Amino acid sequence: MPIDPARLSARVREVLRGQPRPPGTQDAVQPLDAPQTAVREIRVVLDDADPRPGDAADGCVILERAYDPDLSHGRRSVGEYAQALGAHVDALALLAGQPLRHGGHAREPLLFFDLETTGLSGGVGTVAFLVGCGWFDGAGFRTHQFFLSGFDAERDMLVALADLTRRFGGLVTFNGRSFDVPLIDMRYAYHRLASPFAGMPHVDMLPPARRLWRRREPGPEDGEWGLRAQTAEPRSCALKVLEEAVLRTGRVGDVPGFEIPGLYFGYLRSGDLGALDTVFEHNRLDLLSLAALTAHASRLAGEGPDALPTPVEALAMGQIYERAGRPDDAAECYARAGGMASGPWHADGIDRGIRVEALQRLAVVRRRQRRHRASAEAWEAVLRFATDRALVQEARCALAIHHEHRSRNLSTARAFAEHALATEQDPDRLAALRHRVARLCRKQTR
Repeated sequence: MPIDPARLSARVREVLRGQPRPPGTQDAVQPLDAPQTAVREIRVVLDDADPRPGDAADGCVILERAYDPDLSHGRRSVGEYAQALGAHVDALALLAGQPLRHGGHAREPLLFFDLETTGLSGGVGTVAFLVGCGWFDGAGFRTHQFFLSGFDAERDMLVALADLTRRFGGLVTFNGRSFDVPLIDMRYAYHRLASPFAGMPHVDMLPPARRLWRRREPGPEDGEWGLRAQTAEPRSCALKVLEEAVLRTGRVGDVPGFEIPGLYFGYLRSGDLGALDTVFEHNRLDLLSLAALTAHASRLAGEGPDALPTPVEALAMGQIYERAGRPDDAAECYARAGGMASGPWHADGIDRGIRVEALQRLAVVRRRQRRHRASAEAWEAVLRFATDRALVQEARCALAIHHEHRSRNLSTARAFAEHALATEQDPDRLAALRHRVARLCRKQTR
């Protein structure tokens, strides 16, 4: 038989009391205090499940947790993450790499948002049964989780969620642009309600995370915030993986994401809330880790090249600065990642692939700045480290042009052009190189 939200909240509190929680946290559960609206008719297509009506409780409750500022989450405390984000919140627009969704810049307070749903592929039949919201509350961190115990209460949950979002100046998600926000917008449209996320600046942290850390190598930390080593090979940027690689924290007994819909369907059949405690904790940790990664990335972007602890992050931030129209900062990042400027690492330990890519980008940026001699130095460094034939050819041609038109050293220009000619295979570029060599010969004769 269905039960009211007040009785449901008592059952959830019993489940939470039976589970250990981290020291430095406080939990609370309250029924959703939403006015009952008109009669609703909801039809939900469930994936591989056929729950019997009346087995699960109807209603929605809010699970609250407050994290103390002194609580550690990986290498830093909650309060330190809050301080870092507060100091560098403007850097979120820089990390986004493009105009934020719907325009405008995200401002504090920020809402960290994550859904647990009845399916992993989205679609009309997919419902968010757990809507996780988190934010920094002063120096601490707070989460509100809207738990939908029965589909009949979905409209009331959406109304309460819209009321909560009004206090925030920006939305932060992890892959939310592709999944979470479209899905919740669809549920608002289903109930003929206006989505509160339609006009909210939105930062999806998955693309910045991929730029910053897809080529990182987990290892003992070296420095206050950074990684130790890096590699040119791309690696997973799942949130749970980045927890271990970047934040230096891990989960014990966590439920895999692909099992979560099945656990919820099991609850609908049996009415047993005990199995969902791991789902509640999984969602809370996702919110806390998303907030910590956002603070960490904002600090890297906000403090500039001097704050970058590894070559791979220096290369990534150089690309971000370049897209944002900050060539000086981009060049400084590339120079450090390429071993041409000092950094908190030894140049000999830089991965060759990262070093060559950074040097090539440095040469192009300096050429655009009309710093032609500095660009030529970067191209010469590319020739010392590059093994890719196309990149070697690009460097030789660039140096031939530089010495012909800038330094006026015709013999050096001809040597580079002839080296490129000897190994070129493309017919069009071959003809251009022959023309260049012939012109240099005429110039030397005159």
